[in-house]
Amino acid sequence: MNKNAITIGIITYNEQNNILKFFDSLKSQRLGDKLVISEVIFVDDSNDETPILINKIRSENPEYNIRLIHNEKRKGASQGWNTIFRNAKGSIIVLLDADIEIGENCISRLSNKITDNVGLCASNTVPKINNMGLYACASVFIGYWLRSIRINGLSQYTTMGRALSLDTELARGIEIPQEIIAIDLYLQCKVLEKAKKVIYDDDAVVYFNPPINKNDFFSQIVRALIGHRQIKELTRKFDFDATASLTIKEFFKNSIKYPRGSLCLLLCYLQLPVSYFKDRERVSHIWEPANSTKN
Repeated sequence: MNKNAITIGIITYNEQNNILKFFDSLKSQRLGDKLVISEVIFVDDSNDETPILINKIRSENPEYNIRLIHNEKRKGASQGWNTIFRNAKGSIIVLLDADIEIGENCISRLSNKITDNVGLCASNTVPKINNMGLYACASVFIGYWLRSIRINGLSQYTTMGRALSLDTELARGIEIPQEIIAIDLYLQCKVLEKAKKVIYDDDAVVYFNPPINKNDFFSQIVRALIGHRQIKELTRKFDFDATASLTIKEFFKNSIKYPRGSLCLLLCYLQLPVSYFKDRERVSHIWEPANSTKN
């Protein structure tokens, strides 16, 4: 196995509005002289034009060795990652969401961080500020708040699944159960169980659209709460919980910088109990797409 070869792995579900822009940002990556993208694997559950567009991308870019694994039945994110783990041929896997834009040095920074001691490296996920309505503003503030916590080295908030790198041999020994929702946090735990480090690179940047309406905002929040609770026994082994003092400290630090965002978040959180009890029974490993993040 070429130690400088990278497998790019992407799971997709109805990404016809994003997939071409996503691939353009992938093509703009600066990898340097040593690293090479040896293959791109798409695992697709779509029922729109996404697989047609992926096949178009494949025919126009043969140098990327693109493989499309299309599921006729929707299987969810955990099975998508498992499929990538089993099929990857590069020594490093870089897992990416399809509704992001990738900073030009992101893949090289993520890949270069994987060493004998480091099994996983997470990116800095930066929200685009295209809309400053209540829910978008609250989402942007959460992004800034979590970044400040990640910079402090708190593991629970290190791994964000929008973009991360992983040692392939390590990944082959991991099987994510189908029902797991917080697959990025579960993966982090499994890497730590194998006595490998999990790190965060603030300069490995990807950009994403935050949810801009009530349904999409609370769908993501409720899924996160249930997903973390689902594997609390696993995370408890690694003492992931942020201390209340540090969480509050970082909240107020960011509130000073972004007062409107913190106010919007507080207003949204007042609505959270109603949304949680209304939506909790519908949450499952089959992700509910936030359509407003894909436009």
